[in-house]
Amino acid sequence: MKYCEKCKVSVRGDRERCPLCNAVLQGEPEPSGFPELPDGHRQRRLWISILALASVSACIVCLLLNFLNRQYGPWSLFVLGGVLCMWLTLGLALYKQRNVPKTLVWEVFLVSALSVLWDYVTGWHAWSINFVIPIVCMGAMVTLVFMFRLFSVPSGSLIVYLLVDALLGIVQLMLLLTGCITVLLPSLLCVGVSLMMLAAMLIFRGRHVKEELRRRLHL
Repeated sequence: MKYCEKCKVSVRGDRERCPLCNAVLQGEPEPSGFPELPDGHRQRRLWISILALASVSACIVCLLLNFLNRQYGPWSLFVLGGVLCMWLTLGLALYKQRNVPKTLVWEVFLVSALSVLWDYVTGWHAWSINFVIPIVCMGAMVTLVFMFRLFSVPSGSLIVYLLVDALLGIVQLMLLLTGCITVLLPSLLCVGVSLMMLAAMLIFRGRHVKEELRRRLHL
């Protein structure tokens, strides 16, 4: 077992320096009493690095091909935009991974904003508000409900994020009333699911919703 002359303590394992004073330990190392845990962060960093290299390579290849075939227009810019959107959504998920419900709501905002931006840049065909936003909102609401039922997610936080996502679905009702929506079915389904979620929360969790909103908004 290794020994620190300054602190007069024995240290198990194969440390080179004392954890208390950082002095060089003396003696022979011995096996630690704790099992070795796999380094998940190192493996995740490896996969992120591989994905980053693949993204950069794809962008370079597309730019070169586009330069050789310029008669088809600047299509490589759409590839660059798609890769950028992918890294924005992935970066947000990694940055806020400790709070999955909060991450999910932020992803709804980001995906909705990016889809509207893409729709506007490509000439505004309204596919973002007709399909993407209602489908993303419905998917997030269903996912949040399953998380609440299957995993140990704090009910207070989940109620707030589910309420925010349901209110996003109500935005579709505004777009329907103003005539911005041209394909009715996805938006009607989103509005219906949002209203049912709000009704269920007020009926079954009304007191919890009020307490959580009072706590978060300092009312």
